[in-house]
Amino acid sequence: CGKPIDYSLPAGHPMSYELDEIVPVSRGGSPLDPRNVQPAHRSCNQRKGDGRRAPGRQSATLPLPHSREW
Repeated sequence: CGKPIDYSLPAGHPMSYELDEIVPVSRGGSPLDPRNVQPAHRSCNQRKGDGRRAPGRQSATLPLPHSREW
């Protein structure tokens, strides 16, 4: 959203700090790579989700990746 993050806000506040995964783990992003994270507002991060929803269309989803490797 471009607004500054107030790191003093309590957890749970819509504008509080959350760590956002640039490429979500569910989409193949690394949970251990520090280059794969960025600060975000809680509400902005929740709105972004994992990126499966097309903008403005709640029901549109992208196919899930499939693998037989366990």
